[in-house]
Amino acid sequence: MKKLFLISSNAGATEYYFSKNHIEEIYKSYNKEDEIIVKETKHAGHLEKIVKSFLKSDYDDKVIILLGGDGSLNELVNLCYGQDVTIGLIPTGTGNDFAKNFDYKNFTIEDTFNILKKPIDLIKINDKYCINVTSLGFDTEVLQKAYQYLKKDKSLGKRAYIKAVADRIFHLTYNNLKIDLNLSDGSQIHFKDEFLISAICNGSYYGSGFNPAPDAKINDGVINLVMAKRFPKYVLPSLILKYKKGKHQNSKYLSELKVKSGLIRADKEFLGNIDGEIFKDKIIKFEVLPNAINWAYFDL
Repeated sequence: MKKLFLISSNAGATEYYFSKNHIEEIYKSYNKEDEIIVKETKHAGHLEKIVKSFLKSDYDDKVIILLGGDGSLNELVNLCYGQDVTIGLIPTGTGNDFAKNFDYKNFTIEDTFNILKKPIDLIKINDKYCINVTSLGFDTEVLQKAYQYLKKDKSLGKRAYIKAVADRIFHLTYNNLKIDLNLSDGSQIHFKDEFLISAICNGSYYGSGFNPAPDAKINDGVINLVMAKRFPKYVLPSLILKYKKGKHQNSKYLSELKVKSGLIRADKEFLGNIDGEIFKDKIIKFEVLPNAINWAYFDL
């Protein structure tokens, strides 16, 4: 087995950060037979260059373990989909939302010695791949505002998202969307309305800890689609608190459907994000890709 430990240049925001020297010393001290490479990204585009070079290497059993956050993980997934490789994650980003699908309590580098490989799902969003959540509307506006806060003061960390929520509550916008869905039971539905939020979920968490789809599983071959139509503004603060804690499922203001694929259209561009990467578009075609990529479960 050949393992690439890939340290994102944005790593180090959590207790799970490990230096290049530490990783190399741990493997050497235990005399592990696995051949490891430890690389640190230095600039934009460097992650892609490192990964492509590793994928071309002449090894039958390749594993990439990323030390990074959701954005770096999304970049890695889009490079590795369709390749003969297993990927894993040590969460060192700001939000680390996809990592919340796993238990990292008391994690150490020694936990990466024994890897259990299991396939997980992805979601295809137009011509890109999503491992966690793609969302439209209010929550992406929150994310965009949070990025602006973090650019000014990186030390804010997760507090930037709280500040951004408070800001966007007073600047609500709705998207007029036409939605066609193929449900998990084989039926189809079509509707149009004004939506504040639409979250296309593979994982359960996004937005630095918000829990839109508590029942979502990353290996069930199903997308959990969460939607919020127009509702009285005065209920928003309490609804946001429920949404963050995953206690919103009985709310009359939100709905959740289990789907296989769908099409979302609008007359004008709307704001969205794929695993935290912001984009604008008028059309989103999406579908679940069951068992799309091998995931490295550590000996936790």
